Amino acid sequence: MELQWIDDFLALCQTRNFTRAAEARCTTQSAYSRRVQKLEEWLGAPLFYRESRPVSLTPAGEEFLTRAHRLREDIFDARRAVLSASSHFKKALRIYTTNTLAANFLSPWLIENKLENYSLIVASIAGCVEAVKRRHADMSLIPHFGSDDALPGLQVQEIGEDRLMLVSAPAQKRAVALTNNKLHGSVMVYSPGTAYGMQIAAMLNKHRIHIQDSPACESASAEALLAQVKAGLGSAWIPEILLRGSKVKRCAVPSFFDISYKILLIKPRPQDSA
Repeated sequence: MELQWIDDFLALCQTRNFTRAAEARCTTQSAYSRRVQKLEEWLGAPLFYRESRPVSLTPAGEEFLTRAHRLREDIFDARRAVLSASSHFKKALRIYTTNTLAANFLSPWLIENKLENYSLIVASIAGCVEAVKRRHADMSLIPHFGSDDALPGLQVQEIGEDRLMLVSAPAQKRAVALTNNKLHGSVMVYSPGTAYGMQIAAMLNKHRIHIQDSPACESASAEALLAQVKAGLGSAWIPEILLRGSKVKRCAVPSFFDISYKILLIKPRPQDSA
């Protein structure tokens, strides 16, 4: 199995249209269809009902969807964990967090809590949680969209809050506008399978809003999307903590487009950390 096959699968799950999925994956429809078929051949079952409009998942596809997001995250987290194994510290405080929190939230928090001599590992949200559960991390700082009940067996402390906002630069040429439940203009999206991407997709689906045009850009990185926004290349949902001191502005969209979340500090429970 190839990583791009998983991304192809998630893109089709998100768009339910081969043409739009191929455009989102920056390839031709024929090449994209062949890759999806290779995934189905490798798994040994068809994943989509191609004759339905929009395209729908078969029972095998529904089953694979429950695993595809985690497979993707595990591949990247495995690489990060291997790279971090050769630490310069024999016994260091091991802190896991996401890229966005590492770049903006973490440093002031470390200073405030007077923490030093630490090993910092950047991972996905799922990777951060798993590292604490397996006691590979002393603590993790994560964005969290659900209830604390989703983190059983862990010490959980809320240490901040933030929100995703659809923003654009003043010089953006194709301004975003919402008309008849269709979002027009130059919109940039998160890669399939990312936590931010899934939350945005769920919000749009809840309010029956469709992004009309093909995405101007796709990335798993909020920082990368923000750089494109600042250049006037499109609008994107960006964590508010990344926008401090920036000239980009929130788009003129309804308030429910903002997606609030907590910033949590999670640790193993004392009885589990022997």
